[in-house]
Amino acid sequence: MLQLDTLHAQLETCLMSDAWIEKLAIRRSASLGWRERFWREWCFLLVLWRMVRWRVLVIAIVLIGGAAMFRAFEPGRHTYTHALYCVWSLVFGEPPEEFPQHRALQVLFFVVPILGVILILETIVEFVLTLRDRKRQERSWCKTMTHAMDKHIVLIGLGRLGYRTFLLLRRLGEQVAVIERNPNNEFVEDVRREGSPVFIGDGKREEILLEANIANAAAIILATTDDLANLEAAMDARKYNPNIRVVLRMFDPRMAEKVRTGFNIKVALSQSAISAPLFATAALEADLAASAIVDDELLLTQRWAVKAGGPLAGKTVGEAIEAYSVGVTEHRPVGGAKRLFPPPRTPLQAGDEVLLQGTFDTLGKLRAAAAASA
Repeated sequence: MLQLDTLHAQLETCLMSDAWIEKLAIRRSASLGWRERFWREWCFLLVLWRMVRWRVLVIAIVLIGGAAMFRAFEPGRHTYTHALYCVWSLVFGEPPEEFPQHRALQVLFFVVPILGVILILETIVEFVLTLRDRKRQERSWCKTMTHAMDKHIVLIGLGRLGYRTFLLLRRLGEQVAVIERNPNNEFVEDVRREGSPVFIGDGKREEILLEANIANAAAIILATTDDLANLEAAMDARKYNPNIRVVLRMFDPRMAEKVRTGFNIKVALSQSAISAPLFATAALEADLAASAIVDDELLLTQRWAVKAGGPLAGKTVGEAIEAYSVGVTEHRPVGGAKRLFPPPRTPLQAGDEVLLQGTFDTLGKLRAAAAASA
Protein backbone atom coordinates (compact mmCIF):
# COMPACT_ATOMS: atom_id res chain seq x y z
CA MET A 1 0.00 0.00 0.00
CA LEU A 2 2.87 2.33 0.78
CA GLN A 3 4.38 1.58 -2.66
CA LEU A 4 1.08 2.42 -4.38
CA ASP A 5 0.70 5.65 -2.41
CA THR A 6 4.24 6.66 -3.34
CA LEU A 7 3.59 5.93 -7.01
CA HIS A 8 0.36 7.94 -6.93
CA ALA A 9 2.23 10.90 -5.42
CA GLN A 10 4.91 10.69 -8.13
CA LEU A 11 2.32 10.63 -10.91
CA GLU A 12 0.43 13.52 -9.35
CA THR A 13 3.64 15.53 -9.14
CA CYS A 14 4.28 14.94 -12.85
CA LEU A 15 0.77 16.10 -13.69
CA MET A 16 1.05 19.29 -11.66
CA SER A 17 4.63 20.28 -12.51
CA ASP A 18 6.65 20.65 -15.69
CA ALA A 19 10.04 20.67 -13.95
CA TRP A 20 10.68 17.02 -14.86
CA ILE A 21 10.95 17.98 -18.52
CA GLU A 22 13.78 20.41 -17.79
CA LYS A 23 15.62 17.73 -15.82
CA LEU A 24 15.67 15.24 -18.68
CA ALA A 25 19.17 14.35 -19.83
CA ILE A 26 18.55 15.07 -23.50
CA ARG A 27 21.62 15.75 -25.61
CA ARG A 28 19.83 16.51 -28.84
CA SER A 29 19.71 20.06 -30.19
CA ALA A 30 18.13 22.30 -27.59
CA SER A 31 15.36 24.81 -28.22
CA LEU A 32 16.26 27.56 -30.64
CA GLY A 33 15.60 30.03 -27.82
CA TRP A 34 16.30 33.67 -28.71
CA ARG A 35 16.72 32.91 -32.43
CA GLU A 36 13.19 31.56 -32.67
CA ARG A 37 11.78 34.50 -30.70
CA PHE A 38 13.66 36.87 -33.02
CA TRP A 39 12.16 35.02 -36.00
CA ARG A 40 8.70 35.45 -34.45
CA GLU A 41 9.22 39.21 -34.13
CA TRP A 42 10.54 39.40 -37.68
CA CYS A 43 7.42 37.65 -38.98
CA PHE A 44 5.30 40.13 -37.04
CA LEU A 45 7.10 43.02 -38.74
CA LEU A 46 6.50 41.37 -42.12
CA VAL A 47 2.77 41.26 -41.37
CA LEU A 48 2.82 44.93 -40.40
CA TRP A 49 4.63 45.79 -43.61
CA ARG A 50 2.09 43.91 -45.73
CA MET A 51 -0.66 45.76 -43.93
CA VAL A 52 0.70 49.26 -44.71
CA ARG A 53 2.85 48.78 -47.82
CA TRP A 54 0.32 50.18 -50.33
CA ARG A 55 -0.25 53.26 -48.19
CA VAL A 56 3.49 53.74 -47.86
CA LEU A 57 3.80 53.48 -51.65
CA VAL A 58 1.12 56.16 -52.18
CA ILE A 59 2.79 58.41 -49.61
CA ALA A 60 6.14 58.01 -51.36
CA ILE A 61 4.55 58.90 -54.72
CA VAL A 62 2.95 62.02 -53.19
CA LEU A 63 6.24 63.14 -51.61
CA ILE A 64 8.37 62.55 -54.71
CA GLY A 65 5.77 63.93 -57.13
CA GLY A 66 5.08 66.98 -54.97
CA ALA A 67 8.79 67.75 -54.62
CA ALA A 68 9.19 67.52 -58.41
CA MET A 69 6.27 69.98 -58.86
CA PHE A 70 7.84 72.52 -56.47
CA ARG A 71 11.13 72.38 -58.36
CA ALA A 72 9.44 72.55 -61.76
CA PHE A 73 7.00 75.42 -61.08
CA GLU A 74 9.26 77.46 -58.79
CA PRO A 75 12.67 76.92 -60.36
CA GLY A 76 15.69 78.11 -58.45
CA ARG A 77 13.83 78.49 -55.15
CA HIS A 78 14.12 74.94 -53.79
CA THR A 79 16.72 72.28 -53.44
CA TYR A 80 15.33 68.76 -53.73
CA THR A 81 15.60 68.28 -49.96
CA HIS A 82 13.77 71.53 -49.30
CA ALA A 83 11.08 70.58 -51.81
CA LEU A 84 10.53 67.28 -49.98
CA TYR A 85 10.27 69.20 -46.72
CA CYS A 86 7.63 71.48 -48.21
CA VAL A 87 5.47 68.53 -49.28
CA TRP A 88 5.98 66.77 -45.93
CA SER A 89 4.82 69.92 -44.11
CA LEU A 90 1.70 70.07 -46.30
CA VAL A 91 0.89 66.48 -45.41
CA PHE A 92 0.36 67.59 -41.80
CA GLY A 93 -1.50 70.78 -42.78
CA GLU A 94 1.43 73.13 -42.13
CA PRO A 95 2.07 75.45 -45.12
CA PRO A 96 5.86 75.76 -45.52
CA GLU A 97 5.61 79.16 -47.27
CA GLU A 98 3.17 81.76 -48.54
CA PHE A 99 0.38 80.65 -50.83
CA PRO A 100 2.00 80.01 -54.26
CA GLN A 101 1.04 81.81 -57.49
CA HIS A 102 1.13 78.79 -59.77
CA ARG A 103 -2.20 76.99 -60.20
CA ALA A 104 -0.71 73.50 -59.92
CA LEU A 105 0.98 74.30 -56.62
CA GLN A 106 -2.26 75.90 -55.35
CA VAL A 107 -4.05 72.60 -56.02
CA LEU A 108 -1.21 70.82 -54.21
CA PHE A 109 -1.76 73.01 -51.15
CA PHE A 110 -5.38 71.79 -50.92
CA VAL A 111 -5.01 68.13 -51.96
CA VAL A 112 -1.91 67.02 -50.02
CA PRO A 113 -3.30 67.80 -46.50
CA ILE A 114 -6.40 65.71 -47.31
CA LEU A 115 -4.24 62.80 -48.47
CA GLY A 116 -2.14 63.21 -45.34
CA VAL A 117 -5.16 62.84 -43.05
CA ILE A 118 -6.49 59.85 -45.00
CA LEU A 119 -3.23 57.99 -45.54
CA ILE A 120 -0.50 58.97 -43.14
CA LEU A 121 -2.46 59.58 -39.96
CA GLU A 122 -4.61 56.51 -40.52
CA THR A 123 -1.52 54.41 -41.21
CA ILE A 124 0.23 55.66 -38.08
CA VAL A 125 -2.85 55.01 -35.93
CA GLU A 126 -3.29 51.49 -37.36
CA PHE A 127 0.40 50.75 -36.88
CA VAL A 128 0.39 51.89 -33.25
CA LEU A 129 -2.81 50.01 -32.41
CA THR A 130 -1.40 46.82 -33.92
CA LEU A 131 1.82 47.20 -31.95
CA ARG A 132 -0.16 47.66 -28.74
CA ASP A 133 -2.54 44.77 -29.44
CA ARG A 134 -0.70 42.11 -31.41
CA LYS A 135 -3.67 39.76 -31.30
CA ARG A 136 -5.37 41.89 -33.98
CA GLN A 137 -2.95 40.48 -36.55
CA GLU A 138 -1.93 37.26 -34.78
CA ARG A 139 -3.49 34.92 -37.31
CA SER A 140 -1.66 36.48 -40.26
CA TRP A 141 1.46 36.67 -38.15
CA CYS A 142 1.36 32.96 -37.22
CA LYS A 143 0.53 32.00 -40.81
CA THR A 144 3.69 33.77 -41.96
CA MET A 145 5.70 31.81 -39.40
CA THR A 146 4.31 28.37 -40.23
CA HIS A 147 4.66 28.81 -43.99
CA ALA A 148 8.37 29.36 -43.41
CA MET A 149 8.57 26.05 -41.51
CA ASP A 150 9.32 22.64 -42.96
CA LYS A 151 9.07 19.22 -41.31
CA HIS A 152 7.50 20.81 -38.24
CA ILE A 153 4.90 19.28 -35.91
CA VAL A 154 1.28 20.43 -35.68
CA LEU A 155 -0.21 19.99 -32.20
CA ILE A 156 -3.99 20.23 -31.77
CA GLY A 157 -5.26 20.61 -28.22
CA LEU A 158 -3.44 22.50 -25.48
CA GLY A 159 -4.72 20.78 -22.37
CA ARG A 160 -2.34 19.35 -19.78
CA LEU A 161 -1.34 16.49 -22.08
CA GLY A 162 -0.95 18.80 -25.08
CA TYR A 163 1.07 21.39 -23.17
CA ARG A 164 3.49 18.84 -21.74
CA THR A 165 3.84 17.29 -25.18
CA PHE A 166 4.65 20.76 -26.51
CA LEU A 167 7.28 21.36 -23.81
CA LEU A 168 8.98 18.04 -24.49
CA LEU A 169 9.02 18.61 -28.26
CA ARG A 170 10.58 22.04 -27.79
CA ARG A 171 13.09 20.50 -25.38
CA LEU A 172 14.00 18.16 -28.24
CA GLY A 173 14.51 21.16 -30.53
CA GLU A 174 11.45 20.58 -32.75
CA GLN A 175 9.39 23.36 -34.35
CA VAL A 176 5.76 23.18 -33.23
CA ALA A 177 2.61 24.94 -34.47
CA VAL A 178 -0.25 24.82 -31.95
CA ILE A 179 -4.00 24.89 -32.63
CA GLU A 180 -6.26 25.52 -29.63
CA ARG A 181 -10.00 26.20 -29.61
CA ASN A 182 -10.21 28.10 -26.31
CA PRO A 183 -8.63 31.59 -26.42
CA ASN A 184 -8.64 31.68 -22.60
CA ASN A 185 -6.66 28.44 -22.25
CA GLU A 186 -4.18 28.75 -19.38
CA PHE A 187 -1.21 27.60 -21.50
CA VAL A 188 -1.72 29.78 -24.59
CA GLU A 189 0.30 32.73 -23.29
CA ASP A 190 3.16 30.43 -22.25
CA VAL A 191 3.37 29.04 -25.79
CA ARG A 192 3.30 32.56 -27.25
CA ARG A 193 6.09 33.72 -24.96
CA GLU A 194 8.14 30.71 -25.98
CA GLY A 195 7.98 31.89 -29.59
CA SER A 196 5.83 29.25 -31.31
CA PRO A 197 2.80 30.12 -33.50
CA VAL A 198 -0.64 29.63 -31.92
CA PHE A 199 -3.86 29.46 -33.96
CA ILE A 200 -7.07 30.04 -32.02
CA GLY A 201 -9.81 27.99 -33.66
CA ASP A 202 -11.26 24.55 -34.25
CA GLY A 203 -8.67 22.02 -35.40
CA LYS A 204 -11.35 20.24 -37.45
CA ARG A 205 -11.51 23.18 -39.87
CA GLU A 206 -9.42 22.54 -42.94
CA GLU A 207 -8.68 26.26 -43.27
CA ILE A 208 -6.78 26.31 -39.98
CA LEU A 209 -4.88 23.13 -40.87
CA LEU A 210 -3.76 24.76 -44.12
CA GLU A 211 -2.71 27.92 -42.26
CA ALA A 212 -0.62 25.72 -39.98
CA ASN A 213 1.11 24.45 -43.18
CA ILE A 214 -0.06 20.89 -42.68
CA ALA A 215 1.13 20.01 -46.21
CA ASN A 216 4.79 20.38 -45.17
CA ALA A 217 4.48 19.08 -41.61
CA ALA A 218 6.31 15.94 -40.50
CA ALA A 219 3.67 14.92 -37.96
CA ILE A 220 0.39 15.90 -36.36
CA ILE A 221 -0.49 15.22 -32.72
CA LEU A 222 -4.18 15.27 -31.80
CA ALA A 223 -4.47 15.69 -28.05
CA THR A 224 -8.01 16.97 -27.50
CA THR A 225 -10.54 15.07 -25.36
CA ASP A 226 -12.96 14.59 -28.29
CA ASP A 227 -12.31 11.25 -30.04
CA LEU A 228 -14.38 12.05 -33.12
CA ALA A 229 -12.84 15.52 -33.51
CA ASN A 230 -9.36 14.00 -33.28
CA LEU A 231 -10.21 11.39 -35.90
CA GLU A 232 -11.76 13.95 -38.27
CA ALA A 233 -8.70 16.21 -38.04
CA ALA A 234 -6.44 13.20 -38.65
CA MET A 235 -8.32 12.31 -41.85
CA ASP A 236 -8.11 15.92 -43.08
CA ALA A 237 -4.39 15.99 -42.36
CA ARG A 238 -3.86 12.79 -44.36
CA LYS A 239 -5.82 14.32 -47.25
CA TYR A 240 -3.37 17.20 -47.62
CA ASN A 241 -0.27 15.26 -46.57
CA PRO A 242 -0.57 11.51 -47.22
CA ASN A 243 2.83 10.76 -45.65
CA ILE A 244 2.30 12.68 -42.42
CA ARG A 245 2.75 10.77 -39.15
CA VAL A 246 -0.43 10.88 -37.11
CA VAL A 247 -0.46 10.47 -33.32
CA LEU A 248 -4.01 10.28 -32.02
CA ARG A 249 -5.38 10.46 -28.49
CA MET A 250 -8.43 8.29 -27.93
CA PHE A 251 -10.43 7.31 -24.85
CA ASP A 252 -12.43 4.44 -26.38
CA PRO A 253 -10.12 1.37 -26.54
CA ARG A 254 -12.34 -0.52 -29.01
CA MET A 255 -12.45 2.40 -31.41
CA ALA A 256 -8.71 2.94 -30.91
CA GLU A 257 -7.93 -0.58 -32.10
CA LYS A 258 -10.07 -0.14 -35.23
CA VAL A 259 -8.41 3.17 -36.03
CA ARG A 260 -4.93 1.72 -35.47
CA THR A 261 -5.45 -1.22 -37.80
CA GLY A 262 -7.74 0.42 -40.35
CA PHE A 263 -5.99 3.76 -40.85
CA ASN A 264 -2.38 2.98 -39.86
CA ILE A 265 -2.46 5.66 -37.17
CA LYS A 266 -0.44 5.62 -33.97
CA VAL A 267 -3.04 5.75 -31.19
CA ALA A 268 -2.25 7.01 -27.70
CA LEU A 269 -4.93 5.96 -25.24
CA SER A 270 -6.24 8.05 -22.39
CA GLN A 271 -4.13 8.78 -19.35
CA SER A 272 -6.16 6.32 -17.30
CA ALA A 273 -5.53 3.51 -19.81
CA ILE A 274 -1.81 4.25 -19.83
CA SER A 275 -1.55 4.58 -16.04
CA ALA A 276 -3.59 1.48 -15.14
CA PRO A 277 -0.77 -1.08 -15.76
CA LEU A 278 1.64 1.01 -13.67
CA PHE A 279 -0.78 1.30 -10.76
CA ALA A 280 -1.68 -2.37 -10.83
CA THR A 281 1.87 -3.72 -11.03
CA ALA A 282 3.15 -1.20 -8.45
CA ALA A 283 0.83 -2.85 -5.93
CA LEU A 284 2.50 -6.20 -6.66
CA GLU A 285 6.15 -5.36 -7.26
CA ALA A 286 8.73 -3.27 -5.41
CA ASP A 287 11.16 -0.82 -7.03
CA LEU A 288 9.09 -0.58 -10.20
CA ALA A 289 10.29 2.17 -12.55
CA ALA A 290 7.80 1.82 -15.40
CA SER A 291 5.11 -0.42 -16.79
CA ALA A 292 3.42 -0.61 -20.18
CA ILE A 293 1.45 -2.92 -22.43
CA VAL A 294 3.26 -3.67 -25.71
CA ASP A 295 1.64 -5.99 -28.26
CA ASP A 296 -0.60 -7.57 -25.60
CA GLU A 297 2.41 -8.20 -23.33
CA LEU A 298 2.79 -6.56 -19.91
CA LEU A 299 6.31 -5.08 -19.99
CA LEU A 300 7.96 -4.02 -16.71
CA THR A 301 11.05 -1.96 -15.95
CA GLN A 302 12.32 -2.73 -12.45
CA ARG A 303 15.32 -1.80 -10.30
CA TRP A 304 17.19 -4.83 -9.03
CA ALA A 305 19.90 -5.09 -6.39
CA VAL A 306 22.52 -7.74 -7.14
CA LYS A 307 23.01 -9.82 -3.99
CA ALA A 308 25.73 -12.30 -3.09
CA GLY A 309 24.63 -15.80 -4.04
CA GLY A 310 21.74 -14.40 -6.09
CA PRO A 311 20.92 -15.37 -9.69
CA LEU A 312 22.78 -12.40 -11.20
CA ALA A 313 25.88 -12.30 -8.98
CA GLY A 314 29.03 -13.42 -10.81
CA LYS A 315 27.43 -13.24 -14.25
CA THR A 316 28.10 -10.76 -17.01
CA VAL A 317 25.36 -8.60 -18.51
CA GLY A 318 25.28 -10.83 -21.60
CA GLU A 319 24.97 -14.00 -19.52
CA ALA A 320 22.10 -12.50 -17.50
CA ILE A 321 20.27 -11.57 -20.67
CA GLU A 322 20.70 -15.05 -22.12
CA ALA A 323 19.81 -16.89 -18.93
CA TYR A 324 16.69 -14.96 -17.94
CA SER A 325 15.48 -13.28 -21.20
CA VAL A 326 15.58 -9.80 -19.68
CA GLY A 327 17.16 -6.59 -20.87
CA VAL A 328 19.72 -4.70 -18.79
CA THR A 329 19.19 -1.04 -19.58
CA GLU A 330 21.30 0.46 -16.77
CA HIS A 331 24.17 -0.67 -14.56
CA ARG A 332 25.30 1.13 -11.41
CA PRO A 333 28.40 -0.59 -9.87
CA VAL A 334 29.23 -0.24 -6.21
CA GLY A 335 30.87 3.16 -5.73
CA GLY A 336 30.77 3.91 -9.46
CA ALA A 337 28.72 5.98 -11.88
CA LYS A 338 25.70 4.55 -13.64
CA ARG A 339 25.96 3.50 -17.28
CA LEU A 340 23.06 3.12 -19.66
CA PHE A 341 23.01 0.03 -21.91
CA PRO A 342 26.19 -1.55 -20.50
CA PRO A 343 28.25 -3.82 -22.81
CA PRO A 344 27.50 -7.57 -22.63
CA ARG A 345 30.91 -8.26 -21.04
CA THR A 346 30.20 -6.01 -18.03
CA PRO A 347 30.49 -8.12 -14.80
CA LEU A 348 27.72 -8.00 -12.21
CA GLN A 349 28.89 -8.13 -8.61
CA ALA A 350 27.17 -8.14 -5.24
CA GLY A 351 26.10 -4.62 -4.31
CA ASP A 352 25.60 -3.48 -7.90
CA GLU A 353 22.25 -2.12 -9.00
CA VAL A 354 20.73 -2.77 -12.42
CA LEU A 355 17.62 -1.68 -14.27
CA LEU A 356 15.96 -4.72 -15.79
CA GLN A 357 13.31 -4.78 -18.47
CA GLY A 358 11.18 -7.77 -19.32
CA THR A 359 7.73 -9.22 -19.37
CA PHE A 360 5.85 -9.89 -16.16
CA ASP A 361 6.50 -13.64 -16.53
CA THR A 362 10.23 -13.42 -17.23
CA LEU A 363 10.85 -11.13 -14.28
CA GLY A 364 8.72 -13.50 -12.20
CA LYS A 365 11.08 -16.35 -13.05
CA LEU A 366 14.05 -14.23 -11.99
CA ARG A 367 12.31 -13.40 -8.69
CA ALA A 368 11.65 -17.10 -8.16
CA ALA A 369 15.34 -17.87 -8.76
CA ALA A 370 16.31 -15.16 -6.27
CA ALA A 371 13.94 -16.57 -3.66
CA ALA A 372 15.32 -20.09 -4.17
CA SER A 373 18.93 -18.91 -3.76
CA ALA A 374 18.00 -17.04 -0.59
